[in-house]
Amino acid sequence: MVAGGVIVGWLLASRPASAQPPRPQAAAVQDLAREGERALAEGRYADAQKAYEDLRKLTPAIAEVHARLGLIYFQQGKFTEAIVPLREAIRLKPSLPKIGALLAMSLSELGQYDEALPGVTQAFSQTVDPVLRRMAGLHLQRIYLGLRRDLDAADVTLRLSRLYPNDPEVLYHAGRVFANFAYGQTLKLATVAPDSVWLHQAAGEANESQGLHDAALREYRQILSASPRRPGIRFRIGRVLLARAKAQSAADDLMEARQAFEEELKLDPTNAGAAYELAEIQRQSGDLESARANFVHALTHDANFENARVGLARTLIALAKPAEAIPHLQAVVKANPDSDVAYYQLSQAHGMLGNAGEQEKALAEFNRLRSTGRRAVAIPELNLDATPQAIDLEPPK
Repeated sequence: MVAGGVIVGWLLASRPASAQPPRPQAAAVQDLAREGERALAEGRYADAQKAYEDLRKLTPAIAEVHARLGLIYFQQGKFTEAIVPLREAIRLKPSLPKIGALLAMSLSELGQYDEALPGVTQAFSQTVDPVLRRMAGLHLQRIYLGLRRDLDAADVTLRLSRLYPNDPEVLYHAGRVFANFAYGQTLKLATVAPDSVWLHQAAGEANESQGLHDAALREYRQILSASPRRPGIRFRIGRVLLARAKAQSAADDLMEARQAFEEELKLDPTNAGAAYELAEIQRQSGDLESARANFVHALTHDANFENARVGLARTLIALAKPAEAIPHLQAVVKANPDSDVAYYQLSQAHGMLGNAGEQEKALAEFNRLRSTGRRAVAIPELNLDATPQAIDLEPPK
């Protein structure tokens, strides 16, 4: 069942007044209504169901009673049972709010997607109630997937992600939808263009993300065989060689990676990623002036490249130019207050300048971020665009 537990609130909140039953049943009807409402509000659905089933026998012409009974069935996951009273409620009073949405979601729960689609679409598109809209959106997402309408499912997922950007359930389903969509598009690519450079690139990136270095290199090199001047591929080759060099401590791979980044920049000088990776290799090898030039090159073509800005600042500090490094680090922490690497370097720069107070503030923020850092999640990081800046093991002075 999709997000059914919160439906009571929005349905009861818009409860219209029921018609008064004729006497002599009035007292019994009022007692059952009070009992049913109390049980419903307290989540005692079995008791509420009994009260409203009895109430329906006494007042079969009151739409709200049927609506409430349909709600109770829905809350218990009895979707088949919910449909009859919900349809009767709509027949008796078509203007009854939100019951059409509840009926459509019941049909969705039963996999009757074609019949559910109009009502769920209307609820998602027209309601201003955020709870109902969220529920309807999740159902609509599932309906489109069930109907093999993947593009529509992706569109709804994007809208849900904008409306509820921090909702765990929305995030979970978004991950599933986009992963399935990406997989489906790749399968389609393999069908319509099995020998294309695009399929080789997709395969290469997939292998790269899984750490399958040799397989990734085979795919990327096949692309260069077919299209020697294709931009971006030497950068990808360099990234794979760099990853393999780190995994296997292979000096030859590091040298070849450096050459790949240099060749990429000759072919495409605007590739900020290649300039950054080349600069980072140079920085770590002590070629600081070359590193500085390439970090600047990367930032010239991507002013928001955070790792490149931190790398440039680290290089300036190593060149004994901490005053020039500080504005870059301040820009990074302004854009990303969680950058512990930037605060670490900021403390070093202020320390070199003798700014003890500023050094202490930066160091305190670094320690705070380290002590309260988010725990690692067991999901592989797909770092296909840039090697992240890492903090040196030695503690800052």
